[in-house]
Amino acid sequence: MDFIRVKDIHFADAYIQIFDLLDDGIMVVDMDGKLVVYNRASEELDKLNREHVIGKHIRECFRMEGYTSLTLKTLETKKASKNVYQNYTTVKGKRISSVSSSYPLMKGDEMLGVLTLTKDITKFKETLDVFYKHDIVEAEEDDGRAKYTFDQIIGKNDALQQCIEMATMASKTRSSILIYGETGTGKELFAQSIHNSSPVTGNFVSINCAAIPENLLEGLLFGTTKGAFTGARDHPGLFEEAKDGTLFLDELNSMSLNLQSKLLRAIETGKIRRVGETKERIVRPRILSALNIHPLEAIEKEIIRRDLFYRLGIVTVVIPPLRDRLDDIPILVDEFIKKFNNKFSKNVKGITKEVEEIFKNHDWPGNVRELEHAIEHSMIIVGNKKYIEKEHLPIFILQNQNKPSEEVEKELISEKVKEELENKNLTSLMEEMEKEIIRSTIDGTGGNVAEAARRLGINRQNLEYRVKKYNIGQ
Repeated sequence: MDFIRVKDIHFADAYIQIFDLLDDGIMVVDMDGKLVVYNRASEELDKLNREHVIGKHIRECFRMEGYTSLTLKTLETKKASKNVYQNYTTVKGKRISSVSSSYPLMKGDEMLGVLTLTKDITKFKETLDVFYKHDIVEAEEDDGRAKYTFDQIIGKNDALQQCIEMATMASKTRSSILIYGETGTGKELFAQSIHNSSPVTGNFVSINCAAIPENLLEGLLFGTTKGAFTGARDHPGLFEEAKDGTLFLDELNSMSLNLQSKLLRAIETGKIRRVGETKERIVRPRILSALNIHPLEAIEKEIIRRDLFYRLGIVTVVIPPLRDRLDDIPILVDEFIKKFNNKFSKNVKGITKEVEEIFKNHDWPGNVRELEHAIEHSMIIVGNKKYIEKEHLPIFILQNQNKPSEEVEKELISEKVKEELENKNLTSLMEEMEKEIIRSTIDGTGGNVAEAARRLGINRQNLEYRVKKYNIGQ
């Protein structure tokens, strides 16, 4: 490292600029313990200005009470310390959790100073703390019991009733059940009803796989062992929490294929290992899972492992979307009006004929949840009126009403596609339409894939698959 001068450890400006591009904190002290390098990431981590700390002793920059400085330890022992978990407080009172490594800087046999690398894990530790407090687990009640039953599922539609009948029959065994339904159709409600109608007597434990960072999900499911990773403790996972009860894995399609293989092994063997542990533990919860995309589509696109699907989908319950059960809308509307009359101390009687027609013609991408939110919105602004009118509806519903057919056609089909209508079969045409819709939506969001996925009503992983499939933007 010829760029280091022996006496004052001078770094060329080019190296300082490189250090400032790195996400980890970099700090260098000389043999007197004075700071000579302090990069941008260190400034952001410690909330200190490098101009105020360069040239000062490290003890002047950090509170050392009850804290052994890794940098000073290396300065004293001339030995490197790697991946050490530390908690410290800056002079401004900011509490930091970090993993740090310190290395002696040598030129031949002469030590020039100490280089310390610091990775901020404050947010990661906070997430772990939440995990250990169980706040991240969606237990429906404090005693671990589900609260919904089949008779609370609202609707008389034939397809819905057949779905309830199948779920009821399947609930009488301990076999795994996979629930497929679009966002907002009530998959959690069905899962709880299955649990309450089953011979299973243990806890009902629910987790949304899409809401948990990938690096935490494995430990959350199978448990952790102290020392398995920085900040880890001995803690049971959800398999153990569920015991002989029910474990509901919502949005399973958001789980990585690697973790799916470990889940499959746990289901097949009835045994799990906590992260960092070699001991196997016997677990026997009944597994319910849910997808918000069609299972066959998920398998074809390698979002779900085929062998895992066969294990989890011994019985597959398909919840119909609201657009396929429009005859249930009046029943649902009455129920939601009753609910929000109580909540807001209102006395609304119903909806007008005009609103009824709007609801019949709406496609309901958000399903029953969207309808409930529309009624809640209307109830808030209806004032003292007895009926919900068109003017009370959310703008996202009104925007989709009464569009001329030509306008709809222009939004969905490009001129290129229309020119080729006569020369393409249905499959090819649908693919062209899908490609154009995706391209148009992504362009409309300025290339924001996450926002485009939200507008299209699909998850980001699904959209990214389609972008790759159609070479969009390439």
